[in-house]
Amino acid sequence: MKRRLSSWFGLSQLVLIVAISALSLTACHSTSPPLPPEVFGNTATPTPTATPTVKHVITIWHDWPGDYEEAYQIVAEEYHAAHPEIHIELVKTEKLSTALSTELPPGEGPDIVRWQQNQIGRAALRNLIIPLDAFITRETLEQTFEPAAAQAMLWQDQIWGIPEMQDGIALIYNRSMLSPEELPAPDDFEGLLEKAIEFRQAHPDKYYLCNQGLGRSDAYHIAPIFLGFGLQEYGGFIDEQGVANLNLPAAYAAAEWLTAFSLVEPATTGPGICQAMFIEGQTPIWWTGPRAIRSLQEAGIDYGIAPMGSPLVDVRLFMLTKTAAERGNAAAAFAVMQYLGSAEVQKELTLRNGTIPANSEALASPEVRALRSVAGFGAALHLGTPMPNHPYAECPWGPVGDAVTQVWNGILSPALALEQAQASLEACIAAINK
Repeated sequence: MKRRLSSWFGLSQLVLIVAISALSLTACHSTSPPLPPEVFGNTATPTPTATPTVKHVITIWHDWPGDYEEAYQIVAEEYHAAHPEIHIELVKTEKLSTALSTELPPGEGPDIVRWQQNQIGRAALRNLIIPLDAFITRETLEQTFEPAAAQAMLWQDQIWGIPEMQDGIALIYNRSMLSPEELPAPDDFEGLLEKAIEFRQAHPDKYYLCNQGLGRSDAYHIAPIFLGFGLQEYGGFIDEQGVANLNLPAAYAAAEWLTAFSLVEPATTGPGICQAMFIEGQTPIWWTGPRAIRSLQEAGIDYGIAPMGSPLVDVRLFMLTKTAAERGNAAAAFAVMQYLGSAEVQKELTLRNGTIPANSEALASPEVRALRSVAGFGAALHLGTPMPNHPYAECPWGPVGDAVTQVWNGILSPALALEQAQASLEACIAAINK
């Protein structure tokens, strides 16, 4: 468990007022004093002796499905009970990108947006959101949340959100076919290849694992391989400065490994193929995400979860809007964001919905660790790389997926496939930079 930080949470009222004043260059002040920030991981607050009137209505735009929204409504009501001066209004918005791209009248719109980290760069460039550096330090962010979740909040050396939950892939294995000792270490790709060869030799009618990104264009599912070979250290396929990395030795090593691995794995895969192979016992490992668990439970399979490589971590977060600052709601809205990011609240939501919390203390709690799926995927994502949050985030998906498909099917050599993909990435970057 990460060390909990207490010094920042004990900031005096004066320090917070100074922080809020940094926003006054572009925002209107509230007529009420700013609220002190909540303590991450400890949201207990004394019951007020009086019942003040509501001074801040904090509107959150989100796209949660019904059961998630219901759980958050309970959390919002709990917060209002402890802080009667703040009312949280949840507004379900089916297409957030479309809704937020529409020109809103001045003063209208959300105070907080619950979104994905791949929207950070674009939303910041459009001046929809404001950074949080006046409220939270990078040290606090990194000590409160999981590594990839914390990293996902950073863009251009500023903090742009509070993480809510995370998602990604890991090795799901059939315990009746493999023991944990028969799995490779998370960084041992040569060991993974050797085990796949040995398994194929011992079971000619079966395959060691199924990954739906191998044999078809799916950059997301093969990303743990490239990132695990070393692209993680360079910011992934493209870094936030707009530098493509498929011409690095780590990328070539990953592609060469894929060439060897293709000789002992299925030529064609897909979500349905991998699911059927795993449930029918044709493979002991399915390299996939949490959504697969329900089908395995229904099939009565005794499964385990193990990390492999560095998976892309999809992080959902809360962002503070420019509108909140303009209406004088910035301090109150950030207090709500801290509450939603706290260990207590994220643990409560995980126990209700089975989500993987971004808060490290919540993830390490005994109650959450007792949830096999959450604990297993949480351990895998601890080694992960955040999905990109910069304006070039969409560039890699097609070129990388196509390159791997060509390598996997023996159409192009690893060097030529990556050379073409690198050129495609650079063209995409250049088009965005125009």
